[in-house]
Amino acid sequence: MLNNIVQNHLDFIVFICALLAERFLPLVSWYHPNHILSAIFSAISQRIYKKTDTKQYHYLAASMASTLILSTVLIIVVLLLQFAFYPELLSGLILYLCLENSSLNKKAIRIARLVKKNQKSTARELLKPLVAREVIALSSPGIIKAIIESVILRTARHYFVVIFIFLVLGPVAALAYRLITLIQQAWRSDIAPNSSFLMPLKLVLFIVEYIPIRLLALTIASLKASKKSMHYIKHYIKHYGRHFYQTNTGWLLSVCSASLGVQLGGPAIYNTQRFNKMRVGVERLPNADDIPQLLNTLNQTRFFWLLIIISVEIIKAVLVFKFA
Repeated sequence: MLNNIVQNHLDFIVFICALLAERFLPLVSWYHPNHILSAIFSAISQRIYKKTDTKQYHYLAASMASTLILSTVLIIVVLLLQFAFYPELLSGLILYLCLENSSLNKKAIRIARLVKKNQKSTARELLKPLVAREVIALSSPGIIKAIIESVILRTARHYFVVIFIFLVLGPVAALAYRLITLIQQAWRSDIAPNSSFLMPLKLVLFIVEYIPIRLLALTIASLKASKKSMHYIKHYIKHYGRHFYQTNTGWLLSVCSASLGVQLGGPAIYNTQRFNKMRVGVERLPNADDIPQLLNTLNQTRFFWLLIIISVEIIKAVLVFKFA
């Protein structure tokens, strides 16, 4: 009987194991495949990107390069899944490698402690690989704001959206999405965020993330379900979520800003250029004590999603048993 249960629910068991492995056994960043892939993607962008080229060339070059990368990797993975003795185990490995959360949380807590001790130089060095903006001139509130925004967006994209796509569309789609985020992250390190070279990737990510990002934002909003907090959250989503330079990002930042009661967004420097992004939320600038509160909110959201997923699996199992 136990063997039947395991065989019938092997995909779900592997899914849970992948989440637990990412939580308790995260890979060190230097040994993670993402580190190698990011270096390769960055080298590709340096070969094909020239600031003086036309917009049309940028669109075409970025589209062709990203398509070639995705096609090469995904064809190999599909073949491996096709001929694997236990494809569910390989799917779990793919999910494990696509997820990124635990290591990011540890870095955020460490940065908060350094800022509290006024060790801003060390905090900036830890922050630098996590953000695209320049960090050399950031003040203490600027460092905290940058890491908060990074935690929000990276957790959303590298955890919640990955899980959503994995469950809805499967491991290959989740891997494809994660590769696109890696490509964009590698390319924008040397390219201005408003460059036409990044537009094809931004469009794809906007479409793919549209539903899961909003589900995540609504989940975070539901955790602050008091009448007063919901009033602020609705106002923030209506104003900032619609008018922020990226609406998906605007939804997340507006909800988290209302939840924490702090200001997010605002001007930032990318590749020596100042970009005047909209300020989101109240006037209070974030401090180091807001980071544990944010992590607690995201952990509650993670638990809620996991509870829903387990409930759906139980309902499916009951229905199968009932009508078998």
